[in-house]
Amino acid sequence: MTSPRKLRILMLCPQYRPVLGGYERAAERLSVALAAQGHEVTVLTERTNRAWPARETLDGVDVRRIWCLPRRGVQTLSALWSQLWFLLLHGRRFDVWHAHQYGIRTALAIALGKLLGRPVILKLTSTGSQGLAAHIAKEHLPGLVGRLHQRLDAVVATTRETYDEACRFGIPVQRVHLFGNAIDVEAFRPRSELERRQLRQSLAIDAAGVVIYVGRFAAVKNPLALVRAWEHALPALPDWKLLFLGEGPLEADLRATIEGRGLAGSVTVVGRKANIPDWLGASDIYALSSIREGLSNSLIEAMAAGLPSVCTQVSGVDELVREPGSGIVVPQDDGSGFADAIVRLGRDPAMRARMGEIGRRVVQNRFACDVIAKQHTDLYASLLNGACAVAPNAPA
Repeated sequence: MTSPRKLRILMLCPQYRPVLGGYERAAERLSVALAAQGHEVTVLTERTNRAWPARETLDGVDVRRIWCLPRRGVQTLSALWSQLWFLLLHGRRFDVWHAHQYGIRTALAIALGKLLGRPVILKLTSTGSQGLAAHIAKEHLPGLVGRLHQRLDAVVATTRETYDEACRFGIPVQRVHLFGNAIDVEAFRPRSELERRQLRQSLAIDAAGVVIYVGRFAAVKNPLALVRAWEHALPALPDWKLLFLGEGPLEADLRATIEGRGLAGSVTVVGRKANIPDWLGASDIYALSSIREGLSNSLIEAMAAGLPSVCTQVSGVDELVREPGSGIVVPQDDGSGFADAIVRLGRDPAMRARMGEIGRRVVQNRFACDVIAKQHTDLYASLLNGACAVAPNAPA
């Protein structure tokens, strides 16, 4: 289906740049990709820091930060009031409204969308205890909020698990579409051995091989388990290093665990970095130790960079890693299995290269920015034309 020449798209993102979480990055990449194709994209987000401008243009995207009181217990209510007025005053000028978090904010958008005649799309990423049904069950007025979500014009699910949960929740299957997160495959790209050595030198990494973790230092990401697995893998890979990129509430515990286990010589907590493509380019293996994921942006970025992965069994890894063969998946409670998988890949450069090539192809075919942007514009166009067929890549 051919989309209109220019669409006016409103992205509803409670958090956006400079906040850099998983869903925020995914929303930003989609917005920038759509703007690059000539569409008019506006992001409506919350101004939780007075130092942030109320309005600015970022990479061709009009970012509007609405007033709210960033205090516990009143932030959501105050943001709802601002969102209500913005949509009543300006909502009609947009062709479609695309929400990036479920809950009462999206329920308000759905109700107003019906009133103002604007289709509302919701992106789903998390599953299980953080999924749609579990989250809405904790909302005020869960029955009303849930019924409104069942009236969404379309849902974008990023994994088969989120697709299935959306259908079980009561959203008609013809409205649920399986799309991924947009990744810049030019920025995240494989590096030659010469480039890898040069990057390690510039980043002061002295190691024969590198395992890298990129993400929040939080319990759900389980970085402490990765340290314990690394302790078992290290004797077989004595010249390798494990790098932790990120920040979060477990940083002090992470550093203490590394010191307490005598691993400071082989494990480095790098902290938060902006040049993630360079750090991935300097690495050999990506490690995902999470207890729960939606669709891991960091995993897809590593795959785009040509890295094989060792992953715990979480949402999305079957279709991204296990089935195509782009890495090794182990049960969540199998620390020794995780360590063994790191050793297998560390000792076998041919396996690493083969899995890395597979991962790169998966990302190019499914997650490149132009691919994801076209899937979304086709979906928007189908809604505006009054039809919404099942996505061609919906799970069987």
